[in-house]
Amino acid sequence: MNIFRIAVSTAALLIACPVWAQDAEAPTFDVGIQMTAATDYMDVGVTNSKHKPSGGLTLTPTYGILYGTIYGANIDYGTPQPWLETKFAIGAAPTFGKLSFDLNLARRIKFDDPSADRWLPYVTGTYTFNDNLNTSLGVGYYAYDDKDTVDFWEFYAASTVTLPNSAYFTGEFYFEPKVDEKNNNYYAPYGTIGVPFMEKFEAIAKAGYEIYEGPTSSYVWSEIGIKYQLTDTLSLFGGYHFNDLSSKECPDQAYTNCRSAVLARLTYDVKLSDLLGRGK
Repeated sequence: MNIFRIAVSTAALLIACPVWAQDAEAPTFDVGIQMTAATDYMDVGVTNSKHKPSGGLTLTPTYGILYGTIYGANIDYGTPQPWLETKFAIGAAPTFGKLSFDLNLARRIKFDDPSADRWLPYVTGTYTFNDNLNTSLGVGYYAYDDKDTVDFWEFYAASTVTLPNSAYFTGEFYFEPKVDEKNNNYYAPYGTIGVPFMEKFEAIAKAGYEIYEGPTSSYVWSEIGIKYQLTDTLSLFGGYHFNDLSSKECPDQAYTNCRSAVLARLTYDVKLSDLLGRGK
């Protein structure tokens, strides 16, 4: 896919968005700041930090419906080892009544692993039926810099049900056709349950099934834990993250090893306007 065409098309959409959203409030500029510190960077069942501590920073400047993303986190994949993953993105999130869109163009870079560097344009539409139910559909395209790495589409569907007591369930499904030179497909259903209790606590359970066609091993992963909201901007999560990969299957999926992990994650989330005393 021609990346220049992707960039031009995305830019045109972003420019057009303020025109579409005629009823939007007067835009204001702000920056979301999120910092995380974790004892282990676990993601979909495997460690991205060799079971060592990892920190991340995400900056999200916004102006009305327009936004950007600057993200970075330290990683450890063993040898040879990329040491930092980054994401730079621009996007727009227009809303038309109960229907909202997220138009996003992201650039992902891992230092030093050029085979993973890619562009990812993505469009997601969400329809909010009421306060208790919303459904999303999305499509994106993974365009890698490396000519030896296959580019592919991703299709996404999700729905969230929220109960009157604020407990919720989110179901997600990813489909990526022809992800390799042999045209194998990838599928992934995910589920998340959250149950708030005692005002500042939330029990969270996540599970997913990574399904690969061909010789790559498929596996199930899960994370269960408790989140505690220390302040309006600071939260602490403690839990257990695990998978069902055998020692024989492990090299297919893990960067270093397949051990499960007990982990803690501290998250600081604030807006620049609040830090400067300009928040509402």
